[in-house]
Amino acid sequence: MPLTFTPYSDAAREEVLKLWSEALPLDAITTDILESRVLLDENFDPQTFLLARENGKLTGFALGLYAKRMALGDADPDGKRSWITALGVSKEANLNEIGGRLISEVEQKFKGLGKKECFVSSYPPGYFTPGIDQKAYAPLLKLFTDSGYIAFHEAISMDAPIVTFTLTPAILEKQKKLESQGITIRPYMRTDLVKFLAFLEQTMPSDWVRVERRNLKKLTEGAFHTEQIFVVTKDDDIIGYCQFEGAHFGPFGVSDKFQGQGIGTVLLARTLERMRQEGHHDAWVMWTDDITAKVYEKFGFKETRRFSIVKKQLLPG
Repeated sequence: MPLTFTPYSDAAREEVLKLWSEALPLDAITTDILESRVLLDENFDPQTFLLARENGKLTGFALGLYAKRMALGDADPDGKRSWITALGVSKEANLNEIGGRLISEVEQKFKGLGKKECFVSSYPPGYFTPGIDQKAYAPLLKLFTDSGYIAFHEAISMDAPIVTFTLTPAILEKQKKLESQGITIRPYMRTDLVKFLAFLEQTMPSDWVRVERRNLKKLTEGAFHTEQIFVVTKDDDIIGYCQFEGAHFGPFGVSDKFQGQGIGTVLLARTLERMRQEGHHDAWVMWTDDITAKVYEKFGFKETRRFSIVKKQLLPG
């Protein structure tokens, strides 16, 4: 039987989960994650979640996404971008043959929708990794580059033990100096809501705003807590913030105008201290760059994975 490609259906759910685990072992997902981050995504389209079968057996899949129902703000300013967030091929099958066909089939779907660019992995509302793991999935990265994708950025994942983390005298001194300048770092309060959202919308990427809105809604339901967010204030303005979910640290950011004063260092330290107080033994950040990594390294973070973020021009213009 020839190789066939069909849209995702729930009849294939268990096959997909099994193959996902086999092909992407560092990023295997559960039924809950499949539902919450893929099938319930407002932009999910089964027509761009393609399944490849050979002799009736599932041998590969490619999950493609685009702004079908929900606009993606500055991540897709013209509505012409698309993403492949996961691609897996059975170890028994030919990665280049089946993977190459899957990429081509998904690209044709995107072209038919008028999408001009395709990025790999970094779809803002639901990426599993920032890009393609350079070491763990080297053959997959080569497949994409051989298919015309160009690496344009790198992302780093980092982890740190925090079970003995405490604020150093240097951090405390830096915090005291900031306070003398009217800059305060403290836990978020419910009465910060309107100013906090205004700060996020004016200074942070649209996806970070989306994440924080989700968490602030969870806060009203008792599923998130004010102590999981730290804000930086200058007089009556919010000029920075940091948050954590479980052992996941971030996002965190400071207004451009106030960078270079050590605010981020104190903000990071105060957040890690709170995480340790809540009983977390480790902290991890999924996506950072080489510049910010140097700040994390001061707190014991080490690089655990490095990703290539790749993209391809699908249509002219």
